Amino acid sequence: MLFRILLTLALGTAVANSAPTATAQPQARFVSLRECIELALTRNLDIQISRLNADMMGYSLTGAYVPYVPVLSFMARHDFVSQPGDVDPQKFNMDQPYELNTDQLGPSLTGQLPIGLGYAFNAYTREENMRTDFRGTPADAAFFKPDGIRRTNNYYSEARLDLTQHLLKDSWIDAERQTIQLRRKGLKMSEQAFRFQIMKTVLAVELNYYDLVSAREMVKVQQEALKFRQQFLKETRRRVELGDLPPLDAEQAETQLQITLTALSAAREALASQENTLKSLITDDFNAWVDIDLIPADPLAVVRTEVNREESVRSALNTRPDLKEARLAVEQKAVIVRYRKNQLFPTLDVVGRYGGLGVASAPGPSTDQAKDLHDPTYFYGAVLSVPLTLAAERGNYRASKAAKEIAELQLKKAEQDVLWQVIDHINRVAARLDRVTSTRKARAYAASALAAEEKKLDAGLTTSFVVLELQQILTRAATAEVEAISDYNRMLAQLAFEDGTILEKTRIDVQAK
Repeated sequence: MLFRILLTLALGTAVANSAPTATAQPQARFVSLRECIELALTRNLDIQISRLNADMMGYSLTGAYVPYVPVLSFMARHDFVSQPGDVDPQKFNMDQPYELNTDQLGPSLTGQLPIGLGYAFNAYTREENMRTDFRGTPADAAFFKPDGIRRTNNYYSEARLDLTQHLLKDSWIDAERQTIQLRRKGLKMSEQAFRFQIMKTVLAVELNYYDLVSAREMVKVQQEALKFRQQFLKETRRRVELGDLPPLDAEQAETQLQITLTALSAAREALASQENTLKSLITDDFNAWVDIDLIPADPLAVVRTEVNREESVRSALNTRPDLKEARLAVEQKAVIVRYRKNQLFPTLDVVGRYGGLGVASAPGPSTDQAKDLHDPTYFYGAVLSVPLTLAAERGNYRASKAAKEIAELQLKKAEQDVLWQVIDHINRVAARLDRVTSTRKARAYAASALAAEEKKLDAGLTTSFVVLELQQILTRAATAEVEAISDYNRMLAQLAFEDGTILEKTRIDVQAK
């Protein structure tokens, strides 16, 4: 069975082959969050690996049906026997030497059914040519003139059907049926694993995209702070030259300028690192993106989202692929328990055969006799086999039950972990939204305070130290606002992942065929 995954994006665009060609000079590329997700769906290596794993499980399931494929064979055989003369004391005459040529050919069809029934249909035609030499006993040789050789030729035909049906052991489940059921579950598990990998990749892209936007905003904050520091240093030096301010103020302004340059360098380093992280998620050819500067086309925004705890919990328990995979793992263990329990029974098989024989001096009549069941042959009966000890089978059965209990506990733990993660992230969403509101107000107040203090400095009513301090406060407030908005968006994405709705919210449809 070939397993294929179809990814349908509601607003998708053809971006699978849109990876830019690496050039010597860095070039800017504006990318939206939607475009990054689409690139990841077609180019992410983890998704490609997971898709191939699902395909392999489909092929493996197809192979599990091989035991039920009938086997058609055709046999053609020639035998030759040269038997020398022999003396048997209990016989009046010696056994004459002979040569026997036997030619046999015929088809056979064998196989088994999923109900534990084995069948074999066999048919053959055999020709026997015997040359018996009576020349050692002249009295007998006289009956076979002129050379004392008796030549006989006969044709034998047979057609029969053999059946074997398991009644206890290997009846309702056997090794072949166990394999098929396990691989069916395994295929479904691989589908859920593939879906979960898509969810994880989409989440990673979304989080890293917000981090990239935040990193660029951080660079802008530091650049704005640097502009303040440069202007302030220039004004401070002018006033020191005029004698309005002491030289120490210029040194303090220079110190703050260098600190800001250090912070700007660190922000640019973080931005470059974040770009590389996002590139690694959206392409399978990182080298083609090395000289590309990713510029987010979507700004940081705050979209207030209403969260319903009951709906999120219900959605998580019903739609999370990892929970579905864990439930399938329990079902897999149940199949093994069922098989191991069946192996505790003795073997009781009903066996039978029915067919026809044909013997004639020509091939046609012999085959007609066998086909018409002119001379039928049959048997039926039962075979009971009871092992003297079942120690190994009992041990395997108990071990399979223990493995099933472990899988059930792992499922319960996974469900519990998902529940507390959903509830925890719901609480965090509300907290992060409050933080956005407070940091916005703090940044606005800091900007107003700085503007007022700069006017006082121009009027000689304050000191440059106070202005520098307020500039630092504004920078910290702006940084906190960017972090708060980014964290809020990250937390919404994380909550959508935890409650299993991230693919729905990003308009991605995953279908297995």
